[in-house]
Amino acid sequence: MVLYTCSSIQLVLQTAKKAAGYGLPSTTYVRGNFNNDLAAKGEAVCLTTYQALFNWKSRFLNREFAGIVFDDAHAAEHLLRDHFSLHVAKDRFQEVYSLIVNEFSDYFHAVGLSSSFDEVAAGTGNRLLLVPPFEVRKVHSAILKSLQESSVCDDESTTFAWAHLKDRIDLCAFIISAAEVTITPAFVPVRTLPYFYSPVRRVYLSATLSSQDVFVRTFGRTPSVQITPTTTAGECERMILIPQKIPNVVDDLIVAKKAIEPHKALVLVPSYARAKKWSDVVAAPPRESASEAIEEFKQAKGAQKLLLTARYDGVDLPGDMCRVVVIDDLPTGIGPLERFLWEYMRFSSTLRTAIASRVVQSFGRISRGMSDHGVAIITGSKLVEWLQVPKNVASLPRFLQKQLQLGFQMSGSISVKDVDETIKSCLSRQREWIEAYELYMREAGHEEHLPEPGTVTELALAEAKFAADLWHRDFAVAALHLQRMIDVAREFSSNTACWHKLWMGYAMECAGDVETATMMYNQAHAGMRNIPSLRPESVASLPPQAILAGRQFELIGGSVRLPRAFDRDLFYLNGTGSTKQTEEALRCLGQYLGFEASRPEQEHGTGPDVLWVLPDKSCLCVDAKTEKGRESTPSYRKDDLGQLSQHVEWVRENMEVEKIVAAFIGPEVSASHSATPPPGVKVACLEKFYQVAETLKTVYRDIATSSLPLTVGQSALEQFTQRDLLWPKLEKTLGLIELRDCRRA
Repeated sequence: MVLYTCSSIQLVLQTAKKAAGYGLPSTTYVRGNFNNDLAAKGEAVCLTTYQALFNWKSRFLNREFAGIVFDDAHAAEHLLRDHFSLHVAKDRFQEVYSLIVNEFSDYFHAVGLSSSFDEVAAGTGNRLLLVPPFEVRKVHSAILKSLQESSVCDDESTTFAWAHLKDRIDLCAFIISAAEVTITPAFVPVRTLPYFYSPVRRVYLSATLSSQDVFVRTFGRTPSVQITPTTTAGECERMILIPQKIPNVVDDLIVAKKAIEPHKALVLVPSYARAKKWSDVVAAPPRESASEAIEEFKQAKGAQKLLLTARYDGVDLPGDMCRVVVIDDLPTGIGPLERFLWEYMRFSSTLRTAIASRVVQSFGRISRGMSDHGVAIITGSKLVEWLQVPKNVASLPRFLQKQLQLGFQMSGSISVKDVDETIKSCLSRQREWIEAYELYMREAGHEEHLPEPGTVTELALAEAKFAADLWHRDFAVAALHLQRMIDVAREFSSNTACWHKLWMGYAMECAGDVETATMMYNQAHAGMRNIPSLRPESVASLPPQAILAGRQFELIGGSVRLPRAFDRDLFYLNGTGSTKQTEEALRCLGQYLGFEASRPEQEHGTGPDVLWVLPDKSCLCVDAKTEKGRESTPSYRKDDLGQLSQHVEWVRENMEVEKIVAAFIGPEVSASHSATPPPGVKVACLEKFYQVAETLKTVYRDIATSSLPLTVGQSALEQFTQRDLLWPKLEKTLGLIELRDCRRA
């Protein structure tokens, strides 16, 4: 049998109709029924949906296949995740939801998250809480019993996911929200599905799944052959408007709602929470009747509206079916785990290509060919910001990049009262618009596509192999896949490395190596505080900085050992490294000092070079300018101060901090004559950080030689206090000075 899979029933029927037009026989399998027996007899291809294929009760699981075609392969990613995700909704399974949540009450109270937990449990908080796998393991038998005795096993909304997960609840991530408990693997074990075994020949079709790392995360392996013909697909005429960039606009949604009022329009939003902001215009159809709503909208005349939630594929509304689309807010968080990774783990680099694919898909919903035209209205501050980051823009097709450039320019040059006429100029085919558009598209430049580092694909492949071996409970082998790539992961993204350490630690714990597991858990939390910590028990009275510094050490048996890469991590503070090496050394110094340390510019393509989140709800926002020391007359120019100001604003918008210490790390020279540094902007030469690192090396060695595993936190507190390494005294130790007080070089 040969299968041809589509992302929806609508597309199955559409493909069958197209095949019939070419004189090709086919069999369709939808809603549990074959329409004929041609495929069973080997006389035709069987057309079906991803949903019919991926669920663990599928009629195809035990069939032999000559091959499978995955159409719209980009749609498979979230569909696979959905089938491996058990959603215990509070309004549908209130009793079992409460039983599961209550199992973790003691843990969240023990780690100082009692208020957040109580708000979520009461239904008043909007936070997502990740239950660490080591806590799930302790109580998973009780949770399994609660699920088995509930209607979750048989309910139509959960029975298919339950079939996948019922024997492996203890291997999953648990995400608790006010609305549901989501149980899902950290990495989808797609390689365990028979469709992806080696003997099955597979063909993947997609116009927007161009990145190998997204492909590997979706299908668990790298493609053996890639055919990428030059095509004009997606190169239709688009007018893009960004109301947020129109002068004097306070609320872009108000402008967008008024703009689409006289038009038939599609509105795309990433979540039901965001959909509520459109409730005065249009409501999202129930999930089970979305296909019917789309078909009704296709046939509708006049100014009807359709709102779709997290639906960026499988909807084709070309030509007069729809000429106006609103893309509202960044298309992230398709599912609670991805939302957690984006909002709390700040996985901007890891998810960049997936987000880019959804952005491209969004623009393609109402336009399918070069002769088509339409208007796209962009709303939501997160999406608008994402579309202005060069690394993000470079991941989009060149044609779309040019259209976005034109959109930003146009939006900045019109007023609110001009919006209706501007839209009309495109939809009514006015010559002035068409000529201006064509001229701009011929002459505009674009961001060169940045080839993704091969390591990104290697990391995705390691995750896929880890998922498969963990699923088969081959724990030691699973851990090895991530362990081999941990240095690569850290170089790519420290947040990704911390996420890997959490799950590598869990595999080691399941394999019986509790000591290594504990070390991994501590390092994961020390590097990213939103990764839940072990219960603090014996160190509850210590300040957070001492606790996190203590967790950097390796605790082997009864001994305390230095972190394996300790000296190497701090080496380039000596001034001999490249800019990137120096930034990474500064980040590592912050981590070893007991802070949450990151490199936002590397992770997100925007923000400061280095960020230390400090224990008193403040942070150190660093722009590394060490290269200025090689200039003949170094100074901090107006654009340097402007960039630092933007980075401070990024921190203010993205981090929950009360005080921001903004600093240049570079030569201690003044600002240029044309620049006026505001009070509070600091500067310190790299040598001062190097000296702190040298002191820290001595401190760490003293701690390692004089401490026991149970006293390492207390030793860190004593040593840090003695050497003035605890914040806020550390600020003085670092020797940060006001830029305004510096003399000219």
